[in-house]
Amino acid sequence: MASNEAAARALELLHHPSLSQALNAFARPSHLKQAHAHLLVAGLARRLFTATRLLACAAVSALRDLRYAEAMFGGVRAPTFFMYNTMIRAFSECPGQDCLRGVAYYVRMLRNGVFPDNFTHPFVLRSCSLSSQLLVGRQVHTHVVKFGSGRDIYVVNNMLSMYSSCGEMGDARQLFDECSGLVDVVSWTSLVTGYVKAGDIDVARSYFDRMPRRNVVSWNAMISGYAQSGRISDARKLFDMMPERDASSWSAMISGYAQCKMCADALGLFKEMVGGGIMANEAAVVSAVSACAQLHAIEWGTWLHEYTVENGSAMNVILGTALVDMHGKCGNVEKAVEVFNLMPERNVCSWNSMIASLALNAHGKQALSLFWQMQRLGHTPNHITFTAVLSGCSHSGLVEEGRQIFSLMTEKYQLEPWSEHYGSMVDLLGRAGLIREAVEFVKGMHIEPHPGLWGALVAACKIHGEIELGKQLGKHLIDLEPDHGGRYALLSDLFASIERWDDVELVRNSFLRRKVLKTPGNSIIEL
Repeated sequence: MASNEAAARALELLHHPSLSQALNAFARPSHLKQAHAHLLVAGLARRLFTATRLLACAAVSALRDLRYAEAMFGGVRAPTFFMYNTMIRAFSECPGQDCLRGVAYYVRMLRNGVFPDNFTHPFVLRSCSLSSQLLVGRQVHTHVVKFGSGRDIYVVNNMLSMYSSCGEMGDARQLFDECSGLVDVVSWTSLVTGYVKAGDIDVARSYFDRMPRRNVVSWNAMISGYAQSGRISDARKLFDMMPERDASSWSAMISGYAQCKMCADALGLFKEMVGGGIMANEAAVVSAVSACAQLHAIEWGTWLHEYTVENGSAMNVILGTALVDMHGKCGNVEKAVEVFNLMPERNVCSWNSMIASLALNAHGKQALSLFWQMQRLGHTPNHITFTAVLSGCSHSGLVEEGRQIFSLMTEKYQLEPWSEHYGSMVDLLGRAGLIREAVEFVKGMHIEPHPGLWGALVAACKIHGEIELGKQLGKHLIDLEPDHGGRYALLSDLFASIERWDDVELVRNSFLRRKVLKTPGNSIIEL
């Protein structure tokens, strides 16, 4: 009822001298469609100004409905350059390959003899940047020269962004040098950001140091670049030098610490940011949650989860998956399940995190049940999925189920097993005492078995009393790694378990004769 009243009031506004005011009064796309129908009946929709405003409202306003906008555009006999620009701009803001439809409108524009202006090329170039269409971008560059837009700084900056996004830093640098008297802070920032993305952090720094004026985006790009290349101390130096920081600055530094496994530093900086009254963005929260997961810091994790709720953070796929992973690694499976069930949308990563959380906490049957549910709902499992579910089978002793899952992976989904999948199967069979089957399984592997697999089998032989088989496997393991002290210890422990002290002595003498160094121990106790 309220919606109909709002639409009625908006339709009344169409008689107002200002059509823009009328269109701005609409609250939802259906109101726009009602207005369009009203104008068609009144014979006003064919007026150029009216059609242009309606198209802009459908394509680039908060009411955007691109399918409807395309239908409206198709009904215009001779679209103007402004109408073409509207459609090109609308698609340049679309994710993925949809943005290329803006390029199609540009081609159509030229074929129909409509000349572009200085606003056209930046939108087309943005589509090329988002879709990494370098060849198309180069062609647009030639059009920029042909139509005389090459001295417009807005056009130049979008060309720089296009070349940088496509990783063509040689072309970006040449364009920058050719326009040296024209470039502004946005131009410098595009070049710095491009070199950072290309991994040329030192070249990026040289341009950063030469910038006449730096903006926060260029600072953030350098901090992210240093962090991603493992130069976290350089990132922190720049962070401390910043004249002003935004949420992205803090996020870049926190993410850098988390990526470099400096989780305590990441959490400390997050606490400092929040304590300073700065609202954390999604990237900062996700990085902090990841740090909690790595540290198994359950108290920190609980506080962070409460922080997201109190601040109204959207429970999207990225944040939800991070929280599921964190709660699972901290041992709070119930909370992980709660978050997973509250997620309005899930992807394969979300399912993988939930399955892994259940598997990690010895809920193998529940992990298996979720694995089947995942497929029923149309999600295709990947290597990570099978790693998690096979681990769950292994830790819960689900031998037959593990065999079934491994066959499903290789036969139905045609996935080549990783060493982790082989390891889980060997562990599963070894725990169940099916050691001879495990040995045959290892012999049939399509990759060279890691010595650790043979070591796991020797340990399983000790547990299940398969001493002679363990002796054979242990000697094979020593032949593979004759300088690894731990391999001798494994075989010695096998003999000691049944008090075959003569064999223990033989292994020890072999160890000493070969002058094998013991694997050094370590301690977390500070002396």
